[in-house]
Amino acid sequence: MSILHTLNTSPFQTYALQQCLVLMGEQDELLLIEDGVVAAQAKHPMFEQLTLLAEQGRLFVLAPDLEARGFTNIIGQQYSYHDFVQLMTKHQSQMAW
Repeated sequence: MSILHTLNTSPFQTYALQQCLVLMGEQDELLLIEDGVVAAQAKHPMFEQLTLLAEQGRLFVLAPDLEARGFTNIIGQQYSYHDFVQLMTKHQSQMAW
């Protein structure tokens, strides 16, 4: 069973990213949304793990949230809202962080 994890907080605000990465299974994917997109932009202790997820094609970043914060994409695949919906239907369940 694969899970789509969605993270909406910055790694500088909470420990949610760290907890999420510990619990992610080998087939799970991570979508960064809202303030979670900061995790793909800034160096922090979990950045190397996110880079590995990106290399595996399992890290996604919501493009409108990047744009709203004035960021350009550094790691992960940029996804639109439409892509987000398709990603949700791909997984049996979703876990919000």
